[in-house]
Amino acid sequence: ERALEVFNEMKRKGVQPNTVTFSALISAMEKAPGGSQWERALEVFEEMERRGVKPDTITFNVLIRALENAPGGSQWEKALEVFG
Repeated sequence: ERALEVFNEMKRKGVQPNTVTFSALISAMEKAPGGSQWERALEVFEEMERRGVKPDTITFNVLIRALENAPGGSQWEKALEVFG
């Protein structure tokens, strides 16, 4: 939650998030207490795409880790589509 608060505060202050910012936020969602928030991680990634920020290898790795925690483990295929 704190990572998301900082992210939203950055946007309110006009700071444009970059690849590092988005990757860190996706990683925070994956490591969230009480289990991965894979749906939120995917939403953050989709916002990254909408803003035209290019993902890198780190983004790919943290997104895969977050999505593999989805029920049934099927969501990681979404990341493969994006990076494939």
